[in-house]
Amino acid sequence: MSTKSHDFGSIRPVQLLCLADLHLPFPTYFYYYLFFFSTSIAKNTAKKCTAGGTAKRVSGPLGSPVPAHPGVQGEVEVALVEVHSQWCLICHDGAEGDVVLYECSSCPRVMCSRCLDVPADSRNIASCHDVLFWCLSCHTEHTKKVPVPYHGFYSGALPPDRGKPALCSFLCLNSMFKTASCAVLAAVPIIVIHFILGGSNKIVTLVPFLSHYLSHYFPNGSYSYVYIATHRTICSYTSAQEAHVTRIKSHLAHNGRVFAFFSDHSEEDSGWLFAGKEKGCFVAMSVSQVLSTVLGPYSGVLQGAMMIFLVCGSVIAHDDSFGELQQTILDYSVMSPIIFSATQFQPLVTTNFLLALAEQVIVEQLDISKAFPGLLALSSCLGQHTKVILMIREDAHGMHNLLVIQFVHAHTQIQPWGILVPGQCPLCSSTNSWSTKVAVQAPDVQDQSPVSRYLYTCAYPECGKAQNIPSYKFHIDKPPGVLVNAARTKSSNWFQSPSTTFSAFSDVFACFMWAF
Repeated sequence: MSTKSHDFGSIRPVQLLCLADLHLPFPTYFYYYLFFFSTSIAKNTAKKCTAGGTAKRVSGPLGSPVPAHPGVQGEVEVALVEVHSQWCLICHDGAEGDVVLYECSSCPRVMCSRCLDVPADSRNIASCHDVLFWCLSCHTEHTKKVPVPYHGFYSGALPPDRGKPALCSFLCLNSMFKTASCAVLAAVPIIVIHFILGGSNKIVTLVPFLSHYLSHYFPNGSYSYVYIATHRTICSYTSAQEAHVTRIKSHLAHNGRVFAFFSDHSEEDSGWLFAGKEKGCFVAMSVSQVLSTVLGPYSGVLQGAMMIFLVCGSVIAHDDSFGELQQTILDYSVMSPIIFSATQFQPLVTTNFLLALAEQVIVEQLDISKAFPGLLALSSCLGQHTKVILMIREDAHGMHNLLVIQFVHAHTQIQPWGILVPGQCPLCSSTNSWSTKVAVQAPDVQDQSPVSRYLYTCAYPECGKAQNIPSYKFHIDKPPGVLVNAARTKSSNWFQSPSTTFSAFSDVFACFMWAF
């Protein structure tokens, strides 16, 4: 039986890795950051808005093209191994003073002696080297169909291998789960990498705040926050990253996990990403050019990483730019990227969403696909600002695809199935005029959604009288897709559009050539 006791009275501060030896103070709350770099490529005049905007577009070689398989050389394994957590799966606290952490013999979870009442006359038995401990999560997972008393400690083998209880009686629990029973409080090294561009214009971001929140879950230096900002001279960018990549690989070893954020502005008319300023004018370059330069040196550590793009939605609005983004995601083997569709995207609106994601996906290690509806349920304000797009990498039969799933906030009165209700009656110009009781129409086919159409009527008493016509009415028909039941709240929900699949260009080309 393996136990451990730690004193976490002094926790090592989070590491900050900044380019050009920029030793920035670690922030407790939101900071505004200012970084820019210059280029020397062709011109176009442009203007700049607070979020999104326009910039001159340049097509010169910002960096090397995206390699077909960027992770072949210098790649880093990021597979999880069974390193035990520092925190009790029940109370989320560590070991301090006389508190003991019991390490599960089947998974990385631990339970503390505060939550698990081990009788005093049995503690010597529990600490024997040939006694195995089975945590409450593993016990719960294996006894879903038929309830079984919880003994916790077993001699020689665990219950799946017919191990016998080591103690005379079952164990008493002093508390119950505060998280999902399948949660695993993070035990392996974690690195959060934040790539930030945007020229000399301030980019508002909450990533440092998230980093401060996460650092307390990873004592003893197992957490690192890596801040990657572009140089003024982009030509030296790639070579300048070598030392940072080496430090990241050393931190991750062979069992670390990577979560990346990419912050930038985008050009409204094309979806190109901002790439700094030249002679007082903002410049923008294609998505593939910017990402190949910024992400290129980190290709090895980004494989299998989760990545969140905090960029304006014009990248999605333009098919060419969105296609380049998806192709780059496949090239770098990023597993579960997330992006937002708002043209004037405000990153701080994602606060609740990202905090919940940090706790459930990074700390508790829940699967992003299963946790996503719950994250959306906590993010109604986010839904009023933007759609959310989750992309999941799928590898099968030698093909590399992205499953693209779009979620949009749904509210019967203002945004049924994600379709905005007009804010003003087009007949009488009154605002907030639609009746609070929305009429519904059931579908003709019984196995469909219970509602196929919402009917709206202007509630302004004088509407249509000047024209001698009835009050204005209109309807909204249900589009293809489903309401996400797990994301439902008392007043709203999220609507999931039918997913689409993006295939890698190289795979499509290979299949085309094979056909001939």
